[in-house]
Amino acid sequence: MDRIIRGISKDKNLRFIAVDATETVRRAVTIHQLSITNSVLLGRLLSAGLMMASDLKGEKNVLTLKVEGDGPSKKALVTARKNGFIKGLVGNPQVELPLTENTKKINVAKAIGKGTLSVIKDLGLKRPYIGQIELQFGTIARDLTYYFAKSEQTPSSVGLGVLVMPDGKIKQAGGFILQMMPDPSEELIAKIEKNLYRFPNLTDMMDLGHHIEHLIEDFILKDIAVEIKKTQSCEYHCDCSREKFAEGLKLLSKQELEDAIQKKEEITVSCHFCKSEYKFGKSELERILQQK
Repeated sequence: MDRIIRGISKDKNLRFIAVDATETVRRAVTIHQLSITNSVLLGRLLSAGLMMASDLKGEKNVLTLKVEGDGPSKKALVTARKNGFIKGLVGNPQVELPLTENTKKINVAKAIGKGTLSVIKDLGLKRPYIGQIELQFGTIARDLTYYFAKSEQTPSSVGLGVLVMPDGKIKQAGGFILQMMPDPSEELIAKIEKNLYRFPNLTDMMDLGHHIEHLIEDFILKDIAVEIKKTQSCEYHCDCSREKFAEGLKLLSKQELEDAIQKKEEITVSCHFCKSEYKFGKSELERILQQK
């Protein structure tokens, strides 16, 4: 089962969040029929969104991560809640790119191109909080590390991974966020830097059978006394409904609704996040028209 873990070092100088998002990413790939390149792109955003949303204060708060660029994928975004529900999409889901020339890695940076990373937090206030940076690396993890330092003044280290097979099957997906509290000791910083330098690939280690808890305790934060404070489940979940789309149809003009009713045409709307379709017949359209 996919899960998010949250904890802190026993000296209170470090907090961490980590996630195993394998099934969540598999579900997204299936729904959107993603290319391998976009599986990695959206998979990284899904892992990051789950971790960052777990930091929200209220259950009704919503976090959105969005990347927009001039590359062939165009954009990708995820929307997540504190309860572990998340959904997402890619602007051009089937586009595929060759591996990078030198390292033979999936070229997420080229898929995005030059653009921006936005962090939007709807906290139930009049206006949402919006933080935005120019993409520096295009890898998502390093860009989020830069975002935390620049926009939230929080020294952080972000790791994100998606292990995908040549046939497109998702084997593993997950990530971690480490954040320093004010005035950490030089010894703590040195230990973390040493551990991260020696740490192998995250999803390769997951594929060897290491649980995300063990990777945090035995590798990423080795020799640092830590305590896991909370573990929660997470999943790909879309909250669309017939009622919500009926409200959306009220945005159509009276003429458009009347034309559909007169021609006895159904109006079909499709959710971009889960591909569910909702059909509205004559009687429902008449009721919507009366409510305008």
